[in-house]
Amino acid sequence: MKRLLLLTMILLMSVSLLMPDIYAATTNQQNSTNTMNLTKSDNIAMNNSCTDTNQGTTVPSQQMNVTVSDAVTNQNVNPNNTVSSLNNSNTLNVNNKSSDTIQYAKEAAGDNVSSNVQGNWFVTKNLTEASGWVKTYIESKHTLPEYVLIGKLEVSMPQFLELITKELGQINNGINTPITLGNFNAPTNSNGNVTNGSINKSEYLSLASKIQNFMDSTGRAPNYATCTLGKIQYTSLIYMYSRIMEFYGVNNRLPNYVAIKTLGVNNTTSTSGVKNTTSNVTSKSNVTGFTISQISTSAANVTNFILENQRLPNYVTISNIQVTMPQFLELLNNGLLQINGNTNTLIALKNVNTPSSPSEDLKSGDINKSEYLSLASTIQSFIDSTGRAPNYATSTLGNIQYASLIYLESRIMGFYSVNDRLPNYAAVNPWNGSSNNTTSTIPASLDQYLQPTTNCQSNNPTIIALADKLTAGLTTPYAKAVALFNWVTDNISYSFYYNTLYGAVGTLKAGTGNCCDHSNLMVALARAAGIPARYQQGYCDFSDGWYGHVWAQLYVNGQWYYADTISTSNTFGVINNWNLNTYTLEGTYVSLPF
Repeated sequence: MKRLLLLTMILLMSVSLLMPDIYAATTNQQNSTNTMNLTKSDNIAMNNSCTDTNQGTTVPSQQMNVTVSDAVTNQNVNPNNTVSSLNNSNTLNVNNKSSDTIQYAKEAAGDNVSSNVQGNWFVTKNLTEASGWVKTYIESKHTLPEYVLIGKLEVSMPQFLELITKELGQINNGINTPITLGNFNAPTNSNGNVTNGSINKSEYLSLASKIQNFMDSTGRAPNYATCTLGKIQYTSLIYMYSRIMEFYGVNNRLPNYVAIKTLGVNNTTSTSGVKNTTSNVTSKSNVTGFTISQISTSAANVTNFILENQRLPNYVTISNIQVTMPQFLELLNNGLLQINGNTNTLIALKNVNTPSSPSEDLKSGDINKSEYLSLASTIQSFIDSTGRAPNYATSTLGNIQYASLIYLESRIMGFYSVNDRLPNYAAVNPWNGSSNNTTSTIPASLDQYLQPTTNCQSNNPTIIALADKLTAGLTTPYAKAVALFNWVTDNISYSFYYNTLYGAVGTLKAGTGNCCDHSNLMVALARAAGIPARYQQGYCDFSDGWYGHVWAQLYVNGQWYYADTISTSNTFGVINNWNLNTYTLEGTYVSLPF
């Protein structure tokens, strides 16, 4: 018995000594299992990837060369409402490198404001200003800069592409937080093959998101991004998104479309950088001239200044040069004539004196393209022969005074900067009745166009609150009308059905509607903001056939403006999705009868 007990004790001691090894073996088996599972997961990910044909490396297919998966179908892309781009003759040439460092300042009416950069964090203003400098550099030097100087930080072009695509996503989602600077390499072998045309807002935002994902996962910029027009190469992506960001900086909204053109440039960059410093400003005597793009962008800024301040600015700053308003009128004339003549050479800055005694005798109306181009030629001849701006120019509507001429031609050139074409006509109003006035006299006969109706609930608290929010801080009827139009165009989708289904309030809640309900919401918001609005019905020639259609019209500063919100190709006062020259007007209404 004692011997049996002794043997049992010896056996138990042996087992206890072996326990750590048994536990360790079990643990190792578990770790081995986890390692195998992880390896299996990695293999699955690799099997679902595709190969970068430019380099032979493998990356996840979701991020590979940023292929767009949400191509727009059954939609005719109209390039008329686009961000401005290079002329066809102004292609980027990689052999035309710059060896000097050129300083660019954002073109603005009034004083230049420099943004402070904290550490390596950037805010929206930093990036919109830098985008303007990069865009201007590309258009004047025909190559990418090596870097853009934001504050005291030299930001490389791959870093800059990552910053602006990330910022676009934040803007689209209503986020306004600073963005940190990351480290990103250049693409391995940039190439592309794209057809000239336009892509819409949803597509370039989708591209930006995919570029962002690709760069975050690979640590480098993509060789190209695939869109519905083909493959946009790396350099063209930087140029495209710089134009979009500059547009946002000027207009405080993203464009509905952006033009894509073949730029003929590879991954080579300039050896110089773009700086935003205001020190060592180039003197006027060293300026060889301004590009049409610089002048048209400045024209948009002058227009905005007039709308906000109800007067001409004292000067406009173009590439660090203060240009007086008489000088700017001369630049506008030259720019318009060059565009019409399909030329694109630098326009020299001349000394032009102010007019002696401006006067005006004018009735409101429209002048067509041939007339405003003839006016520009006549004004140019007068300035060349006298050395001063004219007191007025005679048109079919009467004598247009000096200030009105600047406002008129600035709006025309501003239209060109957005649409990449000249408008077919331009509205003209007396200076005291132009869009630059804070208030607009509304005739008593139009009071009916300010009242709520059954499907136009302009007295609804939700409609009123939205109208107040969208027009907050805007001081002119025109600026308010544009803000309301842009919101409906960008936020309410189109649905096909007959007659009214939702009304203004229901359309706002549904986020979609046909032409009748789009118009109900547009008219209701306008009336809630104190802007007379009405409905029109017609039989219209669309690109895919003739259809019955309804649209809104808003009364601003003495005239009715078209406000057709069903297509993002339209802008306030301009219709591009159907033919205004051939339609049949079937009725104008205070309230839709159907």
